[in-house]
Amino acid sequence: MSDPYGQNPPQNPYGQNQPPNPYGQPAPPPPPTPYASGSGGGYGAPGAFPGGSDPMPPKTDGISIAALVTSLLCCLAPVGVVLGFVGLSRTKGGQRKGRGLAIAGIVIGLLMSIGSAVAVGALFLFADSVVTPAKAEVGQCVDIDEDDGTVLMRKKECTEEHDAEIVGVAKVTSDNLSEIEDGMASYCATAIDPDDLTKLAPYIQDINAVIEDPEKVEVGDHLVCYVEPDDELTKPLL
Repeated sequence: MSDPYGQNPPQNPYGQNQPPNPYGQPAPPPPPTPYASGSGGGYGAPGAFPGGSDPMPPKTDGISIAALVTSLLCCLAPVGVVLGFVGLSRTKGGQRKGRGLAIAGIVIGLLMSIGSAVAVGALFLFADSVVTPAKAEVGQCVDIDEDDGTVLMRKKECTEEHDAEIVGVAKVTSDNLSEIEDGMASYCATAIDPDDLTKLAPYIQDINAVIEDPEKVEVGDHLVCYVEPDDELTKPLL
């Protein structure tokens, strides 16, 4: 049948025939293809949170950090050992990071604890060996260490080689204060027992004296008289 208007029917500009739309409207375009990134994947990709982000890594365990810090402090080293074992339990299976810190805290804490115990023991033994004027007794054998006018007496066995022996003690009172201030060594002739003084006749020139503070003698101080000959002693004098 010929075109009543004397014209050819319109051609498809795209060169393709399309089926007629019975509703007189153009067909909707096809849905776009979902874009997939090469690094993560679209929605619902396994191992990813909504939005394509990776799960958060495990945090470092605070107890393990505390174990290492406290193990470096001599007084708190035992606490560091305990915290280290707690940290091992908390980092088991990779649930938290910091297992190496917990192990380091245990090792360092043990070493510091042992070292501190040895140091305290040595200090205790040294303090126990020091003879102070207030605790001096007649007949004690001692080694004498002098440093810038300060005299330190350390207890020794009388059968061992020793520097000196304590031969007299006296407490400073208001009655003898002036005599001791005038000459501590000369006052020892009064402080030493007369019978002991006879035994010590060969050592009279070797008698010395020490007190808490020779620059400021006060009532209540303790005067200690001791014999310190030039040669080492190997037996008691009294």
